[in-house]
Amino acid sequence: MRISATGLSDVGLKREGNEDYLVMDNSAKLYIVADGMGGHLAGEVASKVAVQIIQKNVNNWINKNSLVTEIFDFPDMTLSQRGNYLSSSIKLANRVIYEMSQEYTEYKGMGTTIVILAIMPSTIIAANVGDSRIYLIRGDSMEPLSKEHSMVAEQLEMGLISEEEAKISPLRHILTRNLGSSDTVDADVFEIEYVDNDRFLLCTDGLTDLVSDNEILNIIKNGNDPEHICQQLISEANKRGGNDNITVSLICVNKESDEKRGIIKNIHTFFKNKK
Repeated sequence: MRISATGLSDVGLKREGNEDYLVMDNSAKLYIVADGMGGHLAGEVASKVAVQIIQKNVNNWINKNSLVTEIFDFPDMTLSQRGNYLSSSIKLANRVIYEMSQEYTEYKGMGTTIVILAIMPSTIIAANVGDSRIYLIRGDSMEPLSKEHSMVAEQLEMGLISEEEAKISPLRHILTRNLGSSDTVDADVFEIEYVDNDRFLLCTDGLTDLVSDNEILNIIKNGNDPEHICQQLISEANKRGGNDNITVSLICVNKESDEKRGIIKNIHTFFKNKK
């Protein structure tokens, strides 16, 4: 397996500070993006705390090969061991952020969204809370792997408003689920098989509020270098106002290893020279 991954975060054009936070943990094949919210510095603290707690505990449980009955909270028997690691680490991060917001006045009301991608030998695990997103780009199509937890998303699902109404709704940034607003939280966790050359995009709403899914797909389809694609996505959001912090992480997965690709390339070269 070969993974090419890049993550970039930009303050945008309207905010003084950046409350987004991301981690690219290539050794554990773990990728996390968070979008914090709250008062002065509180959102920045919430997103950083969430990402660091999740990364630390997932790695710790992996290294110890911990049983799902030994990690935080009750296990979900419909998930794999690694899926439970992600789910439990999110619940633990939520509890810490909630208790910090209750104990310290300067952190009152703070919270964060979270999106996580974990790559296994044959499957990927996607987990999220809030309205940051995970997309799967396969061939010429793109589909969300995350479920949006917002008032507008729920209204859309119930057929109460149209997609056009959703884009301009004053409720579009009101979350129904996030880390920190309650002492418990449920994450949506999905486990799916991936195929060669799948690409995964993690991003905050600083991108998706201003750049449509079709436009995001076109930028990704027409690019080869993950870092350049991330830069293009951020630039496009800033061209349209840069109203919020913008964070994007693009992970490209090839099932063949570099060594195997080199062998195949050498074989092709050998037979070409023999002609």
